[in-house]
Amino acid sequence: MSRIVNITFLLLGIILFLSCNTMVSVTTTKLEIVIPGKIKIPPEYRKVAFRYNNVNVALNQNFSKYSEDGKIFSDTINLDSMASLLYFEYFTNHINYQNFFDTIIEIEKGDYSDVQMDDSLIFVNTGHSGIYNSESLNNINIDVYNFAQFINSNVDTVRKKTKSKLIDPKLGLYSKNELRQIADSTGAGLLLSLDYFASNDGIVTPYYLLKEAKKNGNPTYSIQIATEKVYTLAGWSFYDLHKQELLLMHKNLDSISWREHVFNARKAISVLPPRKDAVLAAAEMEGEKFAEYLVPHWIEVERMYYVSGHIELSKTETLIEQNRWMEAAEIWKKNTTNKNKNIAAKSMFNMALACEINGDIDAAIDWAVKSFHIFGSKNEVHAANCQNYINILGRRKSDIKQIESMD
Repeated sequence: MSRIVNITFLLLGIILFLSCNTMVSVTTTKLEIVIPGKIKIPPEYRKVAFRYNNVNVALNQNFSKYSEDGKIFSDTINLDSMASLLYFEYFTNHINYQNFFDTIIEIEKGDYSDVQMDDSLIFVNTGHSGIYNSESLNNINIDVYNFAQFINSNVDTVRKKTKSKLIDPKLGLYSKNELRQIADSTGAGLLLSLDYFASNDGIVTPYYLLKEAKKNGNPTYSIQIATEKVYTLAGWSFYDLHKQELLLMHKNLDSISWREHVFNARKAISVLPPRKDAVLAAAEMEGEKFAEYLVPHWIEVERMYYVSGHIELSKTETLIEQNRWMEAAEIWKKNTTNKNKNIAAKSMFNMALACEINGDIDAAIDWAVKSFHIFGSKNEVHAANCQNYINILGRRKSDIKQIESMD
């Protein structure tokens, strides 16, 4: 009996605490903010050229296979080359949508469907296979060398090609003359070239995983989720067209997954996306994702704010529903000096959000700090809300400063 009484008093205590602490009365709203890309692109590169230059466009035995529960099947439709075109299209469209560059020029696609990439770098630069000397190292860009090695290991085509191309030891798939021609014809300062694209995919089910687990002495494996996964690999080269120099070679490996609660491969194939749809959809998503990796872009985020039964503050809920944030802010600002500390703290916190929405991050931080100091650490819930929001605003300030430095 005493245990029941103790639990009852505990619950009553919690209820009493929550009813007294009105700082837990919160709701959320969504807003769009801009965040920087992961690569800092200097402001002098505002007119750019894009080129689809995929050397892996022909049917490739290394990437023409897919798996279903460990069984390997051959694909004869050259699906990853179809995917590469979608990847490039969605990348280009998404970059255009972000309005970061002043001008984007898409130049004629490279056609390597009948071109053999020769392993030329070692031969041209050393004179004796595979051995470097100080003179040869000065003539080789190590990223280009690694890329050439990768290409020649992973462009294993079904049919023999009639043409060949040597790789420039410092510039990769372009020569200085080719870069100069692109600069003259486009007036661009930067070239982004998609030089390689490939994908691999497969389905793994609980039936297969359980069988493998039993082989390894773990017969209790119990996950009942089948997974379809598509891996994409994209190789990009970035060139300064004014100087005809290679700035960066970037390999981007990523994956997209689909999951369903099924046990065996037959059922998984019926409920998961058809293989072709999955590969093409993954290419589209990865193209957009890489565009966002490069340039500032908009994302949707969620922010919390305080609600209140206070007669005047309750009016702000209708204003917010109508997206009239600045009118709501007038009411909050008026109540930042309210003698009731709860109302003042809530109003200050909400003023921080109104300032963020209005683009004034410094004022938002100032209001969030003031709100925190109403109670300090005495009100743990409110202190945590304020500290979390101050951290968010600090990151936003840093992001905005980084984006502005690119202008």
